Amino acid sequence: MSRPLLTLLAGLSMGAQAWALEPDALFAKVAPSVWTVVATDAQGRNRVQGSAVVIGPGRLVTNCHVLARMTRFDVSKDNVSYTGKLEFPDPDNDLCQLRVDNFTAPAVELADMNQLRVGMRVYAVGTPRGLETTLSDGLLSGLRRSDDGQLQFIQTSAPISPGSSGGGLFDAEGRLIGITTFTRRESQNLNLAVPAQRVAELPERGRQMLEQRAAANAARVAAIAAAARPAPLELTAQRLPGDWFEYVTTDQQTNLKSVVNLKVDRVEGGRVIFNGGARVEDPAGQVLGATSAALVELDLVTPPGGWAPGGQVMSGVRPLKVSASWQSQPATYDLTAVASPEQTLRVGEVEYSAVRIDLQGWHGRVFGNFHFNVPYRATVWYAPALKRVVRFTVEFRSNAGAASSAWVSETLELVRAGRN
Repeated sequence: MSRPLLTLLAGLSMGAQAWALEPDALFAKVAPSVWTVVATDAQGRNRVQGSAVVIGPGRLVTNCHVLARMTRFDVSKDNVSYTGKLEFPDPDNDLCQLRVDNFTAPAVELADMNQLRVGMRVYAVGTPRGLETTLSDGLLSGLRRSDDGQLQFIQTSAPISPGSSGGGLFDAEGRLIGITTFTRRESQNLNLAVPAQRVAELPERGRQMLEQRAAANAARVAAIAAAARPAPLELTAQRLPGDWFEYVTTDQQTNLKSVVNLKVDRVEGGRVIFNGGARVEDPAGQVLGATSAALVELDLVTPPGGWAPGGQVMSGVRPLKVSASWQSQPATYDLTAVASPEQTLRVGEVEYSAVRIDLQGWHGRVFGNFHFNVPYRATVWYAPALKRVVRFTVEFRSNAGAASSAWVSETLELVRAGRN
């Protein structure tokens, strides 16, 4: 090979390396754009700490699980603190955007996702365990994609600890390649980040989510207006055409409510047909088939035979193992069920005689392409006279490796029922 060509190749190699920053220079570049976020509830009693990355003027992005069930959001650095407001939520990607007034910290530069390569050096900056603006390094260990080939997670060996949620994962030039989200605690150096391209998509996806919430609120108003309907006739345990049930689901994180109406169209032997066939139950109230996700969590956790197998309501303490699926997504439950004697339960203005069944244990669920076992607890109130669940509360971790104690919390209540 000729000397001029060797000289040219050496120059190109040195030029490519020159773009990579030394760790101290990289830290100096990105540290002003990574802040600590502290979320508290309305009473100021519960507090969750994470990290946030500046993505534009007065705009920061963090993980939604850091903000879950909280009402006040403060971002801080070096004893300077600002109060932010939730602007756009994208819980499907665990990204939430905060708006902060009079905030002038510099925004990060987003990397080109097409340039990501397994083995490249990456750097994580966040607030692990409350240690503000901490730098750690590692390798890009994997690019995890969904079944349709979309980049879903960036896997890295850069250490991520509780408090790092919402921090930045950067390439060697200090460009943002991902938002650190969680770690597999039972594994070594298995840490994941949401790709930075999702940050660019966040406003549009957030607007869609807010529109859905507005629609849910409209349904709530419609439910109140529907209260003027004629007084219901008393129901019995036997299902007949014309029986109707009005459930209200409440998301305890947002206090948003939605209405679920079920009406019996016909009864065919051991099948009770609701809503034109959208839901089918057996005479004991156990779901046999459903095309709507309205009651899906209750339907999934209901054991074979329902809460009154063989006509006898569950009693005492017993193990409960359930395997089910919804839209081809598997769900498993390994729980202990503790049933209390029948007692009076008031839901709104209605009183029911119901058996309380407390459930606690583990729930196997899918998060992206990963399967986790997460802590799970729920309470079922089953009314033998109606052969139906009249109240159901559930709480479980949003993902197994979240760097904060984020729980999904929902309530389902039978507020009205009758027979036309």
